[in-house]
Amino acid sequence: MKLTKYYLFLLGCIISLAGVSQTAKTQVVMVSAVANSNGSITLTWPAETYAGTFQIYKRVSQENEIWGSQPIANIGGDKNSYTDNTTQIGEAFEYMVLKTLDGNTDALGYIFAGNNWPEPRQFQGIILLIDSNYISPLNSEINQLVSDLEKESWVVYKLFAGRGESVQTVKSRISGLNQTVLIKPSSIFIIGHVPVPYSGFYSSTGSAPPPDGHVEGSGNHTGAWPADVYYGILDNVFTDTDVDCTTGASSRNHNTVGDGKFDQTKLPAKATLEVGRVDLFNMPAFGKSDTLLVKNYLVRNHQWRTGAWKVEEKALIDNNFSTLNLASTGYANLSALLGASQLVDNQDYFTAQKKSGYLWSYGCGAGSYTSCSGIGTTTSFVNDSFQNVFTILAGSFFGDWDNQNNFLRAPLASKSLASFWGGLPKWYVHHMGLGERIGKGTLITQNNASFYYSGNFNASYNSLHIALMGDPSLRMRNLPAVESLTAVSQNKEVKLNWPKLSDPNLAYAIYIVDPITNTYHRLNETPTTDNFYTDKTNFYTGKYTYAVKAIQLETTGSGTFYNTGGAAFADVNHVNGLANLSGNDLLSVYPNPVKSTDGLNLRISNLVQTELLLKLIDINGRELVQQKLSNFNEQGIYLNLSSYQLNAGLYILSIETPTQKYIRKILVQD
Repeated sequence: MKLTKYYLFLLGCIISLAGVSQTAKTQVVMVSAVANSNGSITLTWPAETYAGTFQIYKRVSQENEIWGSQPIANIGGDKNSYTDNTTQIGEAFEYMVLKTLDGNTDALGYIFAGNNWPEPRQFQGIILLIDSNYISPLNSEINQLVSDLEKESWVVYKLFAGRGESVQTVKSRISGLNQTVLIKPSSIFIIGHVPVPYSGFYSSTGSAPPPDGHVEGSGNHTGAWPADVYYGILDNVFTDTDVDCTTGASSRNHNTVGDGKFDQTKLPAKATLEVGRVDLFNMPAFGKSDTLLVKNYLVRNHQWRTGAWKVEEKALIDNNFSTLNLASTGYANLSALLGASQLVDNQDYFTAQKKSGYLWSYGCGAGSYTSCSGIGTTTSFVNDSFQNVFTILAGSFFGDWDNQNNFLRAPLASKSLASFWGGLPKWYVHHMGLGERIGKGTLITQNNASFYYSGNFNASYNSLHIALMGDPSLRMRNLPAVESLTAVSQNKEVKLNWPKLSDPNLAYAIYIVDPITNTYHRLNETPTTDNFYTDKTNFYTGKYTYAVKAIQLETTGSGTFYNTGGAAFADVNHVNGLANLSGNDLLSVYPNPVKSTDGLNLRISNLVQTELLLKLIDINGRELVQQKLSNFNEQGIYLNLSSYQLNAGLYILSIETPTQKYIRKILVQD
């Protein structure tokens, strides 16, 4: 049986369970992972006596939505672990665990598990979409954010928007920037009361009921809802020509033809940009201006992302919906991120947080715009000692967040850095366990139509209301940034120095930055604890950028990964002392040294399109490779070395045109 067909049955099965008083916790396989020294990965979950089996599915590639037609293992119901012996050091895979009996699925869980998963080595683009009211009063905090992001390998683009502009005008600015920059943005961080898009025909007679179920005659939460994901869908696929819905109790939700609110309820195209917003406008309960509230948020943001703010890694779950499965979003994600043993679910939400801080929290109950039964009210976030970084909340009304003292935005006005409406639909942020951004989970959840179990709560999956309150670039763990770096070319070598960080347990990773592919290339695969490094492998003259980051192997509920802090950069004009050969200053080769199984990027400045002759010669003068190249452009040539089966050693790379010759020394490593 195809998994896709089975999965459709699975959705109906779990929905039916909610009607017979099954709790959210029992519908989740709370999967965690352990990375073993031999490269294998062991999945574990709380032990129980179960008459059925646990089926394990493995997603081999993150590039496609394929679990495979058959499980990789069937585990007896009395077992609570499975070891994948096919994995290796440096790999990570996503797993789905189904708890099945007689063809029915009673529970499931997901995890992105890794064994020494390496750090990202690619630059990314991020747009800071900033409320123009903050240009002057928050200039210092915004500049600090830009500096932090750039150290974390983000290329930052700043756009400003006036509160009175149309959302179409703001989006055209985003689209225009995307078309002109070399490093495309992957995220948008909205700071302030930037114009809020509205979209949808949420109604008993519309495209879908309101996500919280309050149709006409039962709360009248109908019409259009805030839809920030509009800014993350670059395709021009939104219309304002069809919907006429004025049954909403608030005129803010009314949606009529030509009013600037869009018709679509579901995503009309795939979102490609991760969007998060920190909008603390119209929050008078906190007794501070929105400018000051956002300023305080940005100060906390800096403390968090530089490792200065630390919270005990445990999670609090306060579930006040005993017969609904909303809180499964909390149980599923937080067990994967922290481990099931780190979940506390027998404490009152605010009472517990007065005693201790939590990295994550989940709270749900019957809601209003400003309250959640069993949890508290917006003023609870003002008056109580709230110590929580990442917040998940679920209940009626506060997912429609563009209103006074909104409950979903309240955590950000207090101490939290991120908040989202988790359970309507289910969210999937489990990739954060291996160092990913919360924005990735936002994008996954918004685009999820059928791949992950959505909960199918009021058909809320893949809908435009799904939004992140907070910075989309946030990660679950952070290290401090290296403060400065010097690079000096001396005696054919490049000597690097930097000040040590205060934490003596931190090591350092050294990189050379490739300006063609916008990537980092590690020079020391084994991190150093020294505060100096000599690059003896840069054999040719040129201008180079070096970078140093703090690095540490981290263990989470998802296995192990290499975490890095912000980088310090240094440029150097390097002279290698070799005889200058014709055209040498025009040829760039990255990386160098290079592994025999990897590839070389070659670029020749001001090259006129012509056929090239490439030769690879060993140090004894033997010509090992001779190849004609014609498929290239001024962006460069990619040479795959794996097909040449080279041994480790020094080689001469020669590229000839009818009028010029280019020479480089290449160090090949195993």
